[in-house]
Amino acid sequence: MNGTPGWDAAVEIGIAAFCEDVHSPSDDEVVARLTGAGVEAWLADRLLYFLPMAYVRRLLPDIAFKDTLLTPSRRVRLETEPVFAAALTRAQRADGDELERIALRSSEASAVAKLVDRGAKPETLVLTETALTEDLEPVRRGDGGVPSPAAAFEEVLREHGVRAGRLAKSGARIDARIVVHPSRPGVVLAQVDFSLAHPALAVPALVATLPGNGATWREAIGQAVYKFATSALHPLVDGLLKPGSGHGCVDQDRCDHPTGPFDLVSSTQLMLPRGRSAPDLWPSVDGLLDALRAESLTPQVHGLGVYLLYQDGQVQTTEVLLDNEPWPAGEAAAAAGPAPVPDGEVTVRIFGLLVPVNENARAGRRQRPTLVRWARARRDDVDPR
Repeated sequence: MNGTPGWDAAVEIGIAAFCEDVHSPSDDEVVARLTGAGVEAWLADRLLYFLPMAYVRRLLPDIAFKDTLLTPSRRVRLETEPVFAAALTRAQRADGDELERIALRSSEASAVAKLVDRGAKPETLVLTETALTEDLEPVRRGDGGVPSPAAAFEEVLREHGVRAGRLAKSGARIDARIVVHPSRPGVVLAQVDFSLAHPALAVPALVATLPGNGATWREAIGQAVYKFATSALHPLVDGLLKPGSGHGCVDQDRCDHPTGPFDLVSSTQLMLPRGRSAPDLWPSVDGLLDALRAESLTPQVHGLGVYLLYQDGQVQTTEVLLDNEPWPAGEAAAAAGPAPVPDGEVTVRIFGLLVPVNENARAGRRQRPTLVRWARARRDDVDPR
């Protein structure tokens, strides 16, 4: 992992609180948006103050800003505040309206503007400390109401027997980042991008994207992590990180290919109308194997992602990714298959790895697929797609 993953999600949520409306919110509105969705007060205050301070340093890199913050009871060294460090790292990727909108809220930006209006040259300015009228709340133990998706990724891997030492030895790197989506009042919507980099992959990293929603960020992120842990995680572990450890949670099928045979190690999530049982899903996606045989593939591990949305037997949305990129032939093959059930709303997600077959190491592991391991009769999930 890179950067400061412990607070990356909190920083993204803070940015959304500043930028989600056309108008610029007041400080009280920003804090209310954060605490109303479960962010603890001590973290909300730090996001309110530290994000503008970090962004103005990105907007005005030639200004000599102080590295301390003055409060009524003490002087705070910004380098000791991990939330500020995460905000400063994130600010380096900010640009356009987001950068200006947050940076210009800073009292430091106002001070610079006044001095420049009086004829001062920005490169000669040395600002005094920013002073708060109230003390910062003490940092509390825990995540402040915003779980780290990257930490959750590490935890679910440990639960499946993949520890940091194994990852380092294999040359793998993991990360997980949150994307905040607009949502209706009272609900927050998180998209979490889980990524795995590994030397055996045909691309630098594979990405699995899962949505989650809830009244709080803890609920939304937790739901996305749950979906990942019960779907895409299993092929990553069984197909790449710890082969043979799927414990019945993956499906496997042989894909003969001109490059050489591959094992398609996959996991499926199926959301059906309430009261409907899970059908045999394979006829709906059988054409994908034929399309894969016609695709040019290197003898490396490839990633396959499928998202299908049906309404009353008709396909409404078809997204098929091969190595993170849209795959038109796969989309055509998936859309041509029949719907799993003829009525209601049905969502199908498949995540799989195409693993080159080593006949000696993988002999005896071939299974016929069932492709229905994780069926959930839910219709109230919010999906950013």
